[in-house]
Amino acid sequence: MLMKRIIYSILLAFALLVCSCKGFLDENPTTSLSERSVYSSESALEAQIYGILSSFYGSYMMQGYMNELLHTASGLVMWKGQRTLDNWIDGLKFAKYSNTSPNQTWYAQLYAAVACCNRLLDNLPASPVKDSYKKEIEGEARFYRAVLYYYLARLYGDVPLIVSCPKSLEKTNQPRAAYYKVYAQIIDDLNKAEQYMRDYARVETLTPGKGRPCKWAATSLKSCVYLTIGSMLSSYEADPQDQFFDPSKDGRTPDFSSIEISCAADAWLLCYQVAENVINNGPYALVADYRQLFRWTEPADFALKERIFVLQSTISATPENRLALMSLPIYPEGSSNKSIKNSNAGRYRPSRFLFQKFAADNGGEKTDDPDYPNLYINCPDPRFDASFIHTTSKRLDTGGTLKIYPTISGVLTDDSSFSLPYYKKYLDPTFDVNAGAADFYLLRLAEIYLNAAEAAANLSSAKGDEYWQKALQRVEDIHVRARNSVDGGTPAAYPSWGARSFADKQELSDAIFWERMYEMCGEGHEYFDTHRHGAKWMARVLAVPMNAFLQQPEQGPNVSSGAKGHFNYNYVGTLYPTGQSDLRKSLMCAFPTTTEALYNTAIDPVADQNDYYWQ
Repeated sequence: MLMKRIIYSILLAFALLVCSCKGFLDENPTTSLSERSVYSSESALEAQIYGILSSFYGSYMMQGYMNELLHTASGLVMWKGQRTLDNWIDGLKFAKYSNTSPNQTWYAQLYAAVACCNRLLDNLPASPVKDSYKKEIEGEARFYRAVLYYYLARLYGDVPLIVSCPKSLEKTNQPRAAYYKVYAQIIDDLNKAEQYMRDYARVETLTPGKGRPCKWAATSLKSCVYLTIGSMLSSYEADPQDQFFDPSKDGRTPDFSSIEISCAADAWLLCYQVAENVINNGPYALVADYRQLFRWTEPADFALKERIFVLQSTISATPENRLALMSLPIYPEGSSNKSIKNSNAGRYRPSRFLFQKFAADNGGEKTDDPDYPNLYINCPDPRFDASFIHTTSKRLDTGGTLKIYPTISGVLTDDSSFSLPYYKKYLDPTFDVNAGAADFYLLRLAEIYLNAAEAAANLSSAKGDEYWQKALQRVEDIHVRARNSVDGGTPAAYPSWGARSFADKQELSDAIFWERMYEMCGEGHEYFDTHRHGAKWMARVLAVPMNAFLQQPEQGPNVSSGAKGHFNYNYVGTLYPTGQSDLRKSLMCAFPTTTEALYNTAIDPVADQNDYYWQ
């Protein structure tokens, strides 16, 4: 396993050299590799694919600052210490401002990766490699481009839609395309990827253990795209002023007719059908024990059939994976970090609200201290301890004990270790501050089960009908696996909906949303899943409950000792916005205003700035 990962890292580094898109406008490139030679053989085309994959590993991409900084705008991810820069405090408005460097940088890195896909796709027709092999490569490149545009569309709505490498400097300047046209391109790429990509068996034969997705990954991602569209259209149909787009403006009315969607119900039905196809006919399977997804100790942990598309990590410094570095406590037990200090330990943390709601919804145990009546200190759902480091952790450097939230004696202090729990999912035995072997799940099968459940809930026309029962069944599939993720033969009592009754499909759908947060917390979904449902949903499900949570005595606003509590410390006395207009502005990342730095003169940094929605 170790040798495999080292070889994979070397391949990625080599591929970066042969697949660089940086100089595609140079008339006299400095490299000795000709344009023709890097596409002239099957091995050369494979190297180009690894070059595309390597572009996913930018420092501000999914395993980097994007995960750490973007998801603070969900309210379910927090940070340590007092941070007053816009990079952080904009998250307290569920937003990411246009003038912050992270927003600008992940925009640029996503498009750099798109450029690598386009370059390969442009040069494939002239390659002398046999057509059947080229089709496989085309399908995989289209899949990666679809993934990248899916990120861009969810972040910014309207974005430049570039599907071929520009042939001149003028051609690089492209205006923003309407969001629904971007989604249509994503579906078109995924349809072709489904048709052309290798099946599961051929991927494992040609590139075993390298994390390459098969054609079913394209099908799986289609269910996610339809889910996003269904969410947007549902809120729009309920209130046309509730989404990021303004239908009173020219070209802003959602038009998904080119992908056979005329209303929210169409999108939900497509999502449901595609997700069920993956579940029933795809090559994937839920792993028997949830904990194995984040164990990282055995070769089998890196070959689970639940993995649909993952970004692999290595114990070398590249490809970069900042998630372990930023999410774990200092010198954490279970790692190799005994001497190297991590000054950035725990910058990326689950919020207290998520921790407490997870426990409350799943049979959690409350403290018996009368001064902390609302405080949950543990939870019998096996996913809880697999996801969070809480209460205490052993320090490998001293052998001492690090107190962690919700330690009673530290709950009201501003100390960064006391104030919040930590994520556990990226803790692996090889982690030594610089790198580790914990992979990042861009897509795994449990998400597809939850897609099917949410789509079925939204398709239900009456409580208890066939779709309603299917939604409950797919959640129960996830719950059964979680309850069985224990040592010994007796399943855990939770998670379970056995004693719950939902009044209507909105309540059921909300509960499925929280199941997403419990099942996949820390895996890079929080921002996207909290921003697709519209402003009213965000107020009802997130802002109002979280503001009430912040007023509990355990959070520190009214304590006589003078301690502020970490939430109050970060929020500087503010609360989440609850008004529809304010929240509507938070549904998108603001489009980067520094378009001069992004070399696109077709976008006016002032006139084309949508202030979060077209108004």
